[in-house]
Amino acid sequence: MKKLVITFIVGVLLSVGRGTAAQEYLVPSAASPPQMELPAVPDVGSGSRGSGMRGELPGMTASSPSAGEPTQEIIPEPIASGDLQLGIQPFDSGSDYQALCCEPALLESTGTWLRRGFWYSEFDVLLMDRIWSRDNFILAFQNNTATGGNGAQNNLIVDGGRSGAELTPRLNIGRFLFRDHKNRDHAMEFVAYGGSQWSQAGSLGATTGNTLTVGSYVNIESAFQIGTVRFPLDGGNISFDGATSMQYRYDSRFNNFELNYHVKSRMLKDRMELEPSGHWVRRAQPSTSRSLIAGIRYFNLSEDFDWDAFGITDANGATQSGNYRVRADNDLIGTQVGFSWTHETSRWSLGAKHKSGIYINNTDVESSFEVTGGVTSGDNDVNVDNLSFITESSLIGKWHLRPNFSLRAGLEIMYVSSVAHAAEQLNFVPVSTSQLVATGDTTFMGGLIGFEGYW
Repeated sequence: MKKLVITFIVGVLLSVGRGTAAQEYLVPSAASPPQMELPAVPDVGSGSRGSGMRGELPGMTASSPSAGEPTQEIIPEPIASGDLQLGIQPFDSGSDYQALCCEPALLESTGTWLRRGFWYSEFDVLLMDRIWSRDNFILAFQNNTATGGNGAQNNLIVDGGRSGAELTPRLNIGRFLFRDHKNRDHAMEFVAYGGSQWSQAGSLGATTGNTLTVGSYVNIESAFQIGTVRFPLDGGNISFDGATSMQYRYDSRFNNFELNYHVKSRMLKDRMELEPSGHWVRRAQPSTSRSLIAGIRYFNLSEDFDWDAFGITDANGATQSGNYRVRADNDLIGTQVGFSWTHETSRWSLGAKHKSGIYINNTDVESSFEVTGGVTSGDNDVNVDNLSFITESSLIGKWHLRPNFSLRAGLEIMYVSSVAHAAEQLNFVPVSTSQLVATGDTTFMGGLIGFEGYW
């Protein structure tokens, strides 16, 4: 019994010791930070401005909040405008604007380095050669009567490839209409050029013992056709044969008028660049612009061929003279489309342009043949319609003296098909509808020089 009591007392003491150790573990040590109370909200006044804080909210005091009451948030108040000083002072009238101790470039709309203005004009002078055939027309030749008419010595020839070069003025006037959302300029333009005349002439006189005989239309297009006679030029009419001299003159001219709608893209946005000197400059970016062209065109090709013969001896031994006149007029009207590609910089540009169209050609040919004495004579007027084709290409370079004024130079070629040439209507009989030839081709090619301006 005594052992049981001792055991119980020892157990109670051990239990009390363990509880005391656990309690000491919960007491903060000397190294633990001390507990701190929140400071009271300072009294900032009820309407003080410039302190950056609002006054007390209604129902609040500056003392510390009581236990269990939430702390009120301090709301910042905007600074009054009167307490601020302007960071940028206004400039006096007439004073220069300075930025980074230098003057900036003028503020302008980008992409407007070139083509500034509502109106524009291009004036060119074209030096163009005309080639209307690779064939030669032998109008007449000397016939040696001493050898029985054998052997041709000299020929009277119309050369289809040597009409010579002529100056042709060209004027293009355009009006800017509007700029679309893709930064493309829409304009209407009127083009007119022509007025030049390509002429060719020749003469042939008989020598002692020789007479002149009307020749043949000889084709020299290829080596396989050299010397091949297509048809007798005189058509069996020997009225000019036996003449002592012959001469001819062949004139050709054209006039062209166009009304086109032009849509052209602009250069890229201009750049603002800072030079090493500290000055801002505005420069154009090298760009590639493209354009589309659509419009109507009227083209007139008019030609005259005059052939005269003198000293013709008729069957009665009398001396006669004769003349042959042919006038061919081609009026082409229709629509055309085209495009252009141009590389542009601030100082120069280089571009290519092309236009093509199909046209209704109203062809009128007047011809008359007469020999003095009225032995053989006649005249006729034939009018037919057919389709013709015109294509035109150019390569033009420009030097921009100013953003709105440039010098131009380039190369140009124009091809006209299915037209009537006066020289191809020669047959020594009045021209009829079945005999009219409107299948000729003409090529104009050469160079140009001019200028353009915008205002």
